[in-house]
Amino acid sequence: MEIKMKTVSNLAAALALCVVLVSFILNAAGLARIDMTDALKAGGFVKAVFLPVDVSLWIMNIFGGKSGSGTAAGIALRDENNA
Repeated sequence: MEIKMKTVSNLAAALALCVVLVSFILNAAGLARIDMTDALKAGGFVKAVFLPVDVSLWIMNIFGGKSGSGTAAGIALRDENNA
C-alpha cells in the first residue's frame, strides 16, 4: 500500500484541528487549563511541518507536473505540432 504525501499532509491538518478543538473542549468543560495561544501554536506547528508538501502540490498544479496529457491545470502547451 502506497501512502501519498498529500494524504499525510491532510492528516496533519486534521490532527492540528483536533489539537485545537480538544484543547478548547477541555477548557470549556473545566477539565484542564490549556492556554489557547499554546494550543494554536501547537496546531500551527503540526500543519507548518507539512507546508513544503502543500507548496509543492500548488506548484505542480499551477505549472504542470508529471501529467502526460500535455495540459497543466487546463492550460494547453505549445509544441511543434500545434505552433
